[in-house]
Amino acid sequence: MASARARVGAAVSVALAVTLLPAFASSASAATTPDGGSTSSVTSAAITTSSLSTSSLSTASTAVTAAPVLTFSLPASRTGYVKLTADAKADPVVRGKAVIATAKRFKGVRYVAGGTSPSVGFDCSGFTRYVYSRLKISIPRVSRDQYSWATPIKKSKIVPGDLVFFYSSSGRIYHAAIYAGNGYIWHSPYPGKRVMLERIWTSSWKAARVRV
Repeated sequence: MASARARVGAAVSVALAVTLLPAFASSASAATTPDGGSTSSVTSAAITTSSLSTSSLSTASTAVTAAPVLTFSLPASRTGYVKLTADAKADPVVRGKAVIATAKRFKGVRYVAGGTSPSVGFDCSGFTRYVYSRLKISIPRVSRDQYSWATPIKKSKIVPGDLVFFYSSSGRIYHAAIYAGNGYIWHSPYPGKRVMLERIWTSSWKAARVRV
């Protein structure tokens, strides 16, 4: 009798195992296979992917910084003040463009020794000083002081708007001008001449940049 009961118990166990095995297999498949339709598993993966994507985009967005807008505008009157953004004023290239645009507005103003305004006339350093004053940048009055005050730069580094200083065989600074690019300068030359654009005629010159 005991043996018969054992055989019956074993048969029941096998039947239960056969019946429950597909259920366990289906459950395991649902946990690991997206096609199985496991809502919790798929949702968890989607959330993780979404979080990573959002984090990456956020990091990339933070790393991108907008470049400052560098602009200037000329006044209607040549004696008015040029408007520059702070970044434009600090940038030698953009500032230089404003300087050249201002300098050429005084073409034809006569040379006058000691002259510092377009209504009277300009000497060389009076011209350079007045042009920069339209950008609200103050530089010394005479050429030698302008050179001592400015920051010397290599000729290879000069950009339009920088200052050019001519010197004698003894090294004395005797003339100031504004570099226009391609070997040309804007300047007020000497008595009998007027503010003009002219090619640099000698190698005896030095370059310097204004301080702002």
